[in-house]
Amino acid sequence: MAKFVVQRLLVIPLLLLLVNFLGFTYAHFARPIRAARTPYVPSEESGPLFPAYIDYLQTLVALDFGMELATPEGSRSNVPVTLGDTLKQATAASLGLLGIALLSSTIAGLYLGFKATKNDPPDISRWLTVSSTVGLAMPSFYIGSLFIIALIFYVIWRGPDTDMPLPISGFGWDVHLILPVVALMARPTFQLAQVTAGVLSGELGKQYVTAGRSLGHTWRSIRLHYALRNVIAPVILTIAGLQRFLVGELIMIEWLFRWPGLGRILGWTLVPAQLTSSRGSPLFLNAPVMATVLTLIAALFLITDLIAAISVRYFDPRLREQDKDYSNV
Repeated sequence: MAKFVVQRLLVIPLLLLLVNFLGFTYAHFARPIRAARTPYVPSEESGPLFPAYIDYLQTLVALDFGMELATPEGSRSNVPVTLGDTLKQATAASLGLLGIALLSSTIAGLYLGFKATKNDPPDISRWLTVSSTVGLAMPSFYIGSLFIIALIFYVIWRGPDTDMPLPISGFGWDVHLILPVVALMARPTFQLAQVTAGVLSGELGKQYVTAGRSLGHTWRSIRLHYALRNVIAPVILTIAGLQRFLVGELIMIEWLFRWPGLGRILGWTLVPAQLTSSRGSPLFLNAPVMATVLTLIAALFLITDLIAAISVRYFDPRLREQDKDYSNV
């Protein structure tokens, strides 16, 4: 497995460099074209690509792009912050939101999957099928919009002096997390529950389970000590897929709830500054910003794939033996 890990670690920097270059190239050439067609963006011309990209790489390590942004909302200081500091804070905000949503959806999905799995005969409860159909049909952005509409109607119904029971925008590691986390975890929770119940019910129908029951093992013991061990690989791969799905949904959720993360910054790079509040900074198709944000998001994808691949091989010895066979060929 060490050879497999080394190969993956050698490929990741190359892929990140490719994503970084493609993101910078797109913004470098697209900004003048969009500027000529958009009255909100001052017209400009793109210079040579490679000198601009080399200058960007020199500033990338220090995250010093020569740009200052307006003071963030709620800050007590009036001193503008650098774009590099904003990217660091946005990375921490996105990782925190993503980690909490992934952990919550994993725990809830495994619990619902276990509860929905019938033992004798092995089957899946009907309530999970119905709830999964509804949950998988609604994207996170739609669920978040429903929450906001429901809270607005609640305030209208209770009267103009009623406060919002939950904040619908802003940043904070408190009640501000509730709506973004619930909106993000709804669909992944039902997807993981459906996969867990499906593979677990199939495993409980095998002969070794019948033999274990005849020897006096409880259903709980068989589930936790034998069946779960055999289905852990597809469950881990599903969790890894959910993480990639959450990264994609993170962009819309951060924009909807005004969460100051990488997804919101990426949204600023795709919308002219005059059409949205970009903390007073023209980030629309800013090549250094777009390249950096896309690279950070790609890093999340690749690191997740690496962790998932290592975890699957750790729990499933058949894959380790398969890697040995390929290395001997």
